[in-house]
Amino acid sequence: MRAVLVFPPKAGATYVPLGIASLAPYIKARVPDADVRLIDLNIALWHLLAIEDPEGHDLLAFTQGKAGQFLDHGQTRYYKQVWDRLRRRMTHVGEQARLYLETGEADQEFLSILGSQVDPVLSLEAGFVGISVLFPEQVSFAAALARALKHTLNIKGLSRVRIVLGGAMMSAMPVTELLEAVPEIDAVVCGEGEEAAAALCEGRPLNAIPGLIYREGDHIRINKKAQTLSLKGLSAPDFSELPLDRYFNPVPVLPVLFSRGCAWRRCRFCSHNFSFGGHRKKEVRDFVAEMAIYTQSLGVRHFYFADEYITPDDMDAICQEIMAQKLNIHFHILGKPTADCTQARLALWLAAGCRWIGWGIETGSQRLLDLINKGTRVEEIESVINHSASVGISNLGLMIFGLPTATDEDLDLTLDFLSRTYPSFSGLTASAFVLFEKTYFARNAGHFGMRIEGRTPLINSQGRVVRSFRLKFKEISSDRSLRTPRGALEVARWQRFRKWLGDLPLFEQLPTEHYLIHVSASESPLKDPSQDETDAQPI
Repeated sequence: MRAVLVFPPKAGATYVPLGIASLAPYIKARVPDADVRLIDLNIALWHLLAIEDPEGHDLLAFTQGKAGQFLDHGQTRYYKQVWDRLRRRMTHVGEQARLYLETGEADQEFLSILGSQVDPVLSLEAGFVGISVLFPEQVSFAAALARALKHTLNIKGLSRVRIVLGGAMMSAMPVTELLEAVPEIDAVVCGEGEEAAAALCEGRPLNAIPGLIYREGDHIRINKKAQTLSLKGLSAPDFSELPLDRYFNPVPVLPVLFSRGCAWRRCRFCSHNFSFGGHRKKEVRDFVAEMAIYTQSLGVRHFYFADEYITPDDMDAICQEIMAQKLNIHFHILGKPTADCTQARLALWLAAGCRWIGWGIETGSQRLLDLINKGTRVEEIESVINHSASVGISNLGLMIFGLPTATDEDLDLTLDFLSRTYPSFSGLTASAFVLFEKTYFARNAGHFGMRIEGRTPLINSQGRVVRSFRLKFKEISSDRSLRTPRGALEVARWQRFRKWLGDLPLFEQLPTEHYLIHVSASESPLKDPSQDETDAQPI
């Protein structure tokens, strides 16, 4: 059977999809006669929008290193304006996708785009089409694609072709609602998709495929969960079928994954663990060997680790193996700023190629850190951030404002913390607290002064609303009245406050891949001929 694995459009991002690249080798190993093809409809749509923009060709030439000076800060800022314009257009296309699902109508631009996305999938004459959905913004695109695909397949008498959705987002929403609202979707895979995808390629009946939720007549059937996969001996993702030269980077940048799940797994606000069956990791030597293969076969020297969290001990082992295998690479990780991230340890990571770390800081209030069960101390966080900067690693601080029970005093402590550490950061993200179903805070909402008002709608299809597990809520005041959650207000106060600390850093405004390339520039094949940030002229 021929399987086509599709990554649908995603507003705001143009990165290489790890999910479908990971499924392909597993299917081929389990079903040797399967013909697996990968299609990244996201990058295809970004190219289409770029070509239609007056400066889109210039943007492509600049981001792909074909013209201009990619590392020049002035040019980078100029072309960010063009990219932002494309993002707004992508957002509009997403709104049209939702309109198409709700009414069957949309503007001519969207219908033309939808046709351009359907054609390459149909041309491959697959028996199984798998659509990987990672983010909420992709749900409308994926559902619209499924509807258009199934309509054309039925006209051609190919109704037996199965359309199945998977990916992390399927664990963050009630998929029975999705199947009821979008009957063109035959089934959904919740959790890890390798076993189900292989079984579909084998032609097994839907009721015999673990982890599958599917429609049978007027009923929705839920199969038993799939077994948790061991990562030891699992085939490395295969990126060779993806158009690496079409992404918006001057050199290839690939995502890699050492572990699944979170090694900490105790943060009370986090919903990421719903997609996985527990924390597992690969053998260190095998993981580093994967990167060595990509370096040799695809010329890749830049990687971002997609792990939720790698422990310092595991990072030490990975870095020592990178150095033992003499890999000349640069990479980014997500980190937890605990006391065991010592200056010596961070220096080791730098020597192995770590160029920037996104630190899960969340807040500068120790009371709130304890409340969310982060397992960190404010004074230790401050020390780690300063040590990381001192050894030469770029720091991005990940902050959450408006955590449950937060007060003005907590916010003042956070602003004081950021004031002290600001020189050690290359950028900061500011997110308002989001409440997700099934988390500790959702299960105990009343105890933490919150009243849940329902799930957040994703799409409306044929009169049926599909919601996510993200919850709408109000905060309960001391007099029992209800008020808007303070997260947005805290973010606004931070944005006003930070103006006193300095200009908005460039790196904070860059996508992950560009951030990594910029901070790796001193050892990169790219040369930065100018550090003049005042030159904001186009190429």
